[in-house]
Amino acid sequence: ASGSATGSTPQEIIIRIRHSKGMKRVKVAPSDTVGCLKKKIRTELKIPAVRQSLTVGTIGLDRDGAIVSELLEHGTIVNLQVIPAKRKSTDSKQKGKGKTAQSKKPKHSKSANPYDVFGWEGESAEDIARSIRLAMGGSADGGMSDAGERVYKQTLCEHRLTAANDDKFKITELLDPSEFTSAAHSRGKKYLSIEFTGGRKRRKEIAALYDHDTILAVIREAVRSHTSPRRTTLKSSLNAIGPSTAAMFSPPLFWSVCHNYPSRNVQDIFEDLIEQEVGKFLSEQEKE
Repeated sequence: ASGSATGSTPQEIIIRIRHSKGMKRVKVAPSDTVGCLKKKIRTELKIPAVRQSLTVGTIGLDRDGAIVSELLEHGTIVNLQVIPAKRKSTDSKQKGKGKTAQSKKPKHSKSANPYDVFGWEGESAEDIARSIRLAMGGSADGGMSDAGERVYKQTLCEHRLTAANDDKFKITELLDPSEFTSAAHSRGKKYLSIEFTGGRKRRKEIAALYDHDTILAVIREAVRSHTSPRRTTLKSSLNAIGPSTAAMFSPPLFWSVCHNYPSRNVQDIFEDLIEQEVGKFLSEQEKE
């Protein structure tokens, strides 16, 4: 038993690649980089590395030199999107003569769902609160059945909380260009670009932006769906919609709170907002 023990350090990690035609398991060594992973995907799926866009949730695996084992757990699902190949002009005489086929700006597809890009969880507060409940496992459709995904999201949750508490994050408010119209740019959906430090790494993610009124309405929906005359403690409501819950299951809500209430501790913000809603709920119950 004291010979070559196995299991202390895995000799290989299995990464599950979700692509348009199904799922493919790819084995990598703990020391392999994202670039190595892309080469193995090229071998397995015949997709050039330069046309591979790899993401886990809303996080992109953009740095080819990053070590896979430092980013992903064994069994993690990585989403693969194929980047369309650039068209090359076949007529060299057209160069410099006005607009060519390759100089035209690509049109945004009207059928594209902006929720998929920025983590939009719904148009109304009711939809957002319902989405969070589903993500928490309130139904068979919303729970995280994959162990690798669960571990990865839990790790990201802890990094978000640490970054917020230590004030090691930077948020930039942007406007989705796909929603621009000739009438008014203000019709575009706003979103957030977040850079934060977690696990001794610089991380970046994109999330939908919820304004002050939407945040209050989402918390109201969550508190009232979870609160009853017998269950009104702050701790109970924090489990329903507190900072840990938001960081784990609704990054858009978590980062929107950080963005809308600057210079305040995120835990204190959630506690204040929840206490207000619990008080309103109990007051309404007494009047009935």
